[in-house]
Amino acid sequence: MTPEEFLTQVELERTWREEEIRSLNNIIEKSDDVSIYMMRRAVICLLYAHIEGFVKFSFNLYIDGINKMELKCNEVKPVLAAAVYYKDFLKMNNPDIKNRLFKKTLPDDSHLHRIFRYEEFFERLSGVMDGKIFIADGYVNTESNVGKEILQKLLYQVGLSHTSLDQVIGPLTRLKNKRNDISHGVDKAKVEYEEYKAYYDCSINIMSELIKVLFSAYQRKDFLINSN
Repeated sequence: MTPEEFLTQVELERTWREEEIRSLNNIIEKSDDVSIYMMRRAVICLLYAHIEGFVKFSFNLYIDGINKMELKCNEVKPVLAAAVYYKDFLKMNNPDIKNRLFKKTLPDDSHLHRIFRYEEFFERLSGVMDGKIFIADGYVNTESNVGKEILQKLLYQVGLSHTSLDQVIGPLTRLKNKRNDISHGVDKAKVEYEEYKAYYDCSINIMSELIKVLFSAYQRKDFLINSN
């Protein structure tokens, strides 16, 4: 996937989401005083949904583009190489996987079985860095709870600066909490214009800035270990 193809796909994804957001916002602006507060509450839930959906789509596309380049682990940033073997690391810490020689005679020797799991990994170590980059589905996990910390975590996981979006994600955690409280029936308060506008701008700005960050990184091949 070329940088131009990457940009086209994320722009198309953003376009339909922004069109829906802007269309609903136009309806709100024409609403009467009675229904405008109810409309704002409903759209706040949708704003958050679009941010989460776009974040998931964009990061997955970024990873998919890297996967298709058939790079080797020794060519990319360590965090991406680690992502390839993420499931192996989970296996290394799984106490249910035990040394076959001592599985029955020493079933509760956690130290012994931990060493066995490490041994299995190191038996394959010579080929690890020559292995091709393929990051499996699920590595990008928004945890259905996209706030500032989750976005920073995702940026770090793909080898980018975790502060790349700090200029636009200020209201995001408040939007997430507001959406959760509304959807769970906890928050019954009216949403005033200033509060709603902050959330509306936040959703538009995050999608716009995330495109810039990921496209620039993809174009410059920031995922390579020698990119900087």
